[in-house]
Amino acid sequence: MREVEVVPYQTSWEEDFRNEKTSIQKILPEKVNVYHIGSTAIPNMFALPIIDLMIEVENIKKFDQYSDALCTLGYEAMGEHCVEDRRLFKKCDDNCSFHIHIFAKGNPEIERHIAFREFMIAHKEQAFEYIKLKKELAKKHPQNKEKYKIGREGFLDEIDKKASNWKK
Repeated sequence: MREVEVVPYQTSWEEDFRNEKTSIQKILPEKVNVYHIGSTAIPNMFALPIIDLMIEVENIKKFDQYSDALCTLGYEAMGEHCVEDRRLFKKCDDNCSFHIHIFAKGNPEIERHIAFREFMIAHKEQAFEYIKLKKELAKKHPQNKEKYKIGREGFLDEIDKKASNWKK
Protein backbone atom coordinates (compact mmCIF):
# COMPACT_ATOMS: atom_id res chain seq x y z
CA MET A 1 0.00 0.00 0.00
CA ARG A 2 1.20 3.51 -0.81
CA GLU A 3 2.26 5.55 2.17
CA VAL A 4 1.26 8.83 0.52
CA GLU A 5 -2.27 8.49 -0.78
CA VAL A 6 -4.12 11.63 -1.83
CA VAL A 7 -7.80 10.83 -2.30
CA PRO A 8 -10.81 12.82 -3.56
CA TYR A 9 -12.98 14.63 -1.02
CA GLN A 10 -15.21 12.29 0.97
CA THR A 11 -18.56 13.63 2.14
CA SER A 12 -18.20 11.36 5.20
CA TRP A 13 -15.26 13.39 6.53
CA GLU A 14 -17.53 16.04 8.05
CA GLU A 15 -19.61 13.41 9.85
CA ASP A 16 -16.44 11.62 10.98
CA PHE A 17 -15.24 14.94 12.42
CA ARG A 18 -18.55 15.61 14.21
CA ASN A 19 -18.64 12.11 15.72
CA GLU A 20 -15.04 12.35 16.94
CA LYS A 21 -15.63 15.86 18.31
CA THR A 22 -18.61 14.58 20.31
CA SER A 23 -16.59 11.67 21.71
CA ILE A 24 -13.76 13.99 22.73
CA GLN A 25 -16.01 16.58 24.35
CA LYS A 26 -17.75 13.85 26.40
CA ILE A 27 -14.53 12.62 28.03
CA LEU A 28 -12.73 15.89 28.71
CA PRO A 29 -13.35 17.50 32.10
CA GLU A 30 -13.20 21.05 30.73
CA LYS A 31 -15.22 22.71 28.00
CA VAL A 32 -13.08 23.07 24.87
CA ASN A 33 -13.51 24.45 21.37
CA VAL A 34 -12.96 21.82 18.68
CA TYR A 35 -12.37 22.80 15.05
CA HIS A 36 -12.12 20.77 11.84
CA ILE A 37 -8.93 21.89 10.09
CA GLY A 38 -6.72 20.72 7.26
CA SER A 39 -7.66 19.52 3.81
CA THR A 40 -10.50 17.24 4.95
CA ALA A 41 -12.28 20.37 6.22
CA ILE A 42 -12.30 21.95 2.74
CA PRO A 43 -15.15 20.78 0.49
CA ASN A 44 -13.96 19.19 -2.77
CA MET A 45 -10.31 19.18 -1.63
CA PHE A 46 -8.21 16.11 -2.31
CA ALA A 47 -6.47 15.01 0.88
CA LEU A 48 -4.56 12.40 2.76
CA PRO A 49 -7.42 10.54 4.50
CA ILE A 50 -6.63 11.98 7.92
CA ILE A 51 -9.16 14.08 9.83
CA ASP A 52 -7.39 16.91 11.64
CA LEU A 53 -9.07 18.30 14.72
CA MET A 54 -7.81 21.36 16.55
CA ILE A 55 -8.67 21.80 20.21
CA GLU A 56 -8.42 25.20 21.86
CA VAL A 57 -7.84 24.96 25.62
CA GLU A 58 -7.40 27.51 28.39
CA ASN A 59 -3.96 26.30 29.48
CA ILE A 60 -1.77 23.84 27.55
CA LYS A 61 0.22 22.75 30.63
CA LYS A 62 -2.96 22.10 32.62
CA PHE A 63 -4.37 20.18 29.67
CA ASP A 64 -1.42 17.76 29.81
CA GLN A 65 -3.07 16.06 32.77
CA TYR A 66 -5.96 15.00 30.47
CA SER A 67 -3.75 13.14 28.00
CA ASP A 68 -4.84 9.79 29.42
CA ALA A 69 -8.47 10.63 28.64
CA LEU A 70 -7.65 10.96 24.94
CA CYS A 71 -5.70 7.71 25.08
CA THR A 72 -8.91 5.92 26.16
CA LEU A 73 -10.29 6.85 22.73
CA GLY A 74 -7.34 5.19 21.01
CA TYR A 75 -5.09 8.23 20.66
CA GLU A 76 -1.35 8.15 21.10
CA ALA A 77 0.30 11.20 22.70
CA MET A 78 3.09 12.57 20.48
CA GLY A 79 4.13 15.57 22.61
CA GLU A 80 4.87 18.86 20.86
CA HIS A 81 6.05 17.00 17.76
CA CYS A 82 8.14 19.81 16.24
CA VAL A 83 5.67 22.62 17.00
CA GLU A 84 6.29 24.60 20.17
CA ASP A 85 3.33 24.95 22.55
CA ARG A 86 1.29 22.32 20.73
CA ARG A 87 0.25 18.85 21.82
CA LEU A 88 -0.28 16.32 19.06
CA PHE A 89 -2.27 13.11 19.34
CA LYS A 90 -2.66 10.50 16.60
CA LYS A 91 -5.28 7.81 16.19
CA CYS A 92 -5.24 5.23 13.46
CA ASP A 93 -7.97 2.64 13.08
CA ASP A 94 -9.50 0.49 10.35
CA ASN A 95 -11.66 3.21 8.80
CA CYS A 96 -9.95 6.51 9.23
CA SER A 97 -7.09 8.28 10.89
CA PHE A 98 -7.40 11.26 13.18
CA HIS A 99 -4.88 13.82 14.38
CA ILE A 100 -5.59 16.22 17.24
CA HIS A 101 -3.64 19.47 17.48
CA ILE A 102 -4.05 21.16 20.87
CA PHE A 103 -3.21 24.82 21.43
CA ALA A 104 -3.88 27.26 24.25
CA LYS A 105 -6.17 30.23 23.61
CA GLY A 106 -4.26 33.07 22.03
CA ASN A 107 -1.77 30.85 20.19
CA PRO A 108 -1.44 32.31 16.66
CA GLU A 109 -1.55 28.79 15.19
CA ILE A 110 -5.28 28.65 15.96
CA GLU A 111 -6.05 31.65 13.78
CA ARG A 112 -3.61 30.48 11.09
CA HIS A 113 -5.32 27.12 10.72
CA ILE A 114 -8.80 28.64 10.62
CA ALA A 115 -7.77 31.38 8.18
CA PHE A 116 -6.17 28.78 5.87
CA ARG A 117 -9.36 26.69 5.83
CA GLU A 118 -11.62 29.67 5.22
CA PHE A 119 -9.35 31.15 2.54
CA MET A 120 -9.21 27.88 0.61
CA ILE A 121 -13.00 27.49 0.78
CA ALA A 122 -13.45 31.03 -0.55
CA HIS A 123 -10.75 30.81 -3.23
CA LYS A 124 -11.47 27.83 -5.47
CA GLU A 125 -8.61 28.62 -7.88
CA GLN A 126 -6.08 28.40 -5.04
CA ALA A 127 -7.69 25.18 -3.84
CA PHE A 128 -7.40 23.72 -7.34
CA GLU A 129 -3.68 24.63 -7.45
CA TYR A 130 -3.21 22.91 -4.11
CA ILE A 131 -4.97 19.76 -5.37
CA LYS A 132 -2.70 19.70 -8.41
CA LEU A 133 0.42 20.10 -6.26
CA LYS A 134 -0.68 17.38 -3.83
CA LYS A 135 -1.34 14.92 -6.64
CA GLU A 136 2.04 15.65 -8.24
CA LEU A 137 3.89 15.24 -4.94
CA ALA A 138 2.04 12.02 -4.07
CA LYS A 139 2.95 10.59 -7.47
CA LYS A 140 6.57 11.73 -7.16
CA HIS A 141 7.02 10.56 -3.54
CA PRO A 142 4.55 7.69 -3.00
CA GLN A 143 6.64 6.11 -0.26
CA ASN A 144 8.03 9.22 1.42
CA LYS A 145 5.63 11.35 3.47
CA GLU A 146 8.44 13.64 4.59
CA LYS A 147 9.36 14.62 1.01
CA TYR A 148 5.64 15.04 0.25
CA LYS A 149 5.30 17.44 3.19
CA ILE A 150 8.48 19.36 2.30
CA GLY A 151 7.23 19.75 -1.28
CA ARG A 152 4.12 21.57 -0.01
CA GLU A 153 5.91 24.01 2.32
CA GLY A 154 6.45 26.89 -0.12
CA PHE A 155 2.88 26.77 -1.38
CA LEU A 156 1.47 26.57 2.15
CA ASP A 157 3.60 29.50 3.32
CA GLU A 158 2.29 31.57 0.40
CA ILE A 159 -1.32 30.64 1.18
CA ASP A 160 -0.84 31.40 4.87
CA LYS A 161 0.35 34.92 3.96
CA LYS A 162 -2.56 35.45 1.57
CA ALA A 163 -5.04 34.07 4.10
CA SER A 164 -3.71 36.34 6.84
CA ASN A 165 -4.03 39.44 4.64
CA TRP A 166 -7.44 38.33 3.35
CA LYS A 167 -8.72 37.81 6.88
CA LYS A 168 -7.81 41.43 7.79
